[in-house]
Amino acid sequence: MYPNIRKVLVNIPRALKDPRRAASLAWRRMFPFGIKPRDPEAYRIGSWSFGAAPRVDLRDIFPGIESADIKVFRSYDRKRDLSLDAQEVLAICAIASHVKAQSMIEVGTSDGNTTLNLVANGADNARMTTLDLPEDWSGGFEIHVPEMMNNITDRARVGIQYRTSPYAGQVTQVFGDSAKLDYAKLASPFDLAFIDGCHFYDYVKVDTANCLAHMKPGGVLIWHDYGMIEDVSRAVDEWSQATGIPISIVAGTRLAIARVPEAGAKLS
Repeated sequence: MYPNIRKVLVNIPRALKDPRRAASLAWRRMFPFGIKPRDPEAYRIGSWSFGAAPRVDLRDIFPGIESADIKVFRSYDRKRDLSLDAQEVLAICAIASHVKAQSMIEVGTSDGNTTLNLVANGADNARMTTLDLPEDWSGGFEIHVPEMMNNITDRARVGIQYRTSPYAGQVTQVFGDSAKLDYAKLASPFDLAFIDGCHFYDYVKVDTANCLAHMKPGGVLIWHDYGMIEDVSRAVDEWSQATGIPISIVAGTRLAIARVPEAGAKLS
């Protein structure tokens, strides 16, 4: 008998003794946020439903990561729904520290909070190359993007958080459309890539391919907004299928993780 069915049958006598409480519990299970959510943030987390990749404890993806010591800067200086949440920041900081990331690339600088926290937690004298659209961006993309998929940062605020930090000298800001940049001219190869630029399917595919082509063997690829945005989830799932490189989602987050195979490793 399936465990869930057994659990229901065992609890039937208890439910009959207190039907009002049983009905309340059943309602809460079926509608955990109510008809009208009281906390939109909780509802947002509950809506991470896209994608087929398994959700895995970070410690199972990176054994030993629990011993990583991290530094977190400007913990709550972020926009709800647009930025990484606190749990996601802790996770990427721990990953950068655990793998001792020396050379990193970020697609999508935004206000620079992720840039700052990654470079602060990488190896000593870690370097970060971060990409965003030009300061004088005219509104056009190399690849056509539907209007509702535009998520453009105020040009005057790009990188503002890392630019006013002690780590500013370790960051190289590159302006340009990520779909037409020559990645060979950047400080590659990279041992960590964070992809959080345009979330349109075609851009996620191109950004992923460009980063993968300039990664070190054993490097870490991280995508943001997996599970929350269908285009991101579909592009990452298809990439994993096509390359044979498995991906895992850090439980409780929108972070998808893949490890670039070591030289000579066979893919499934």
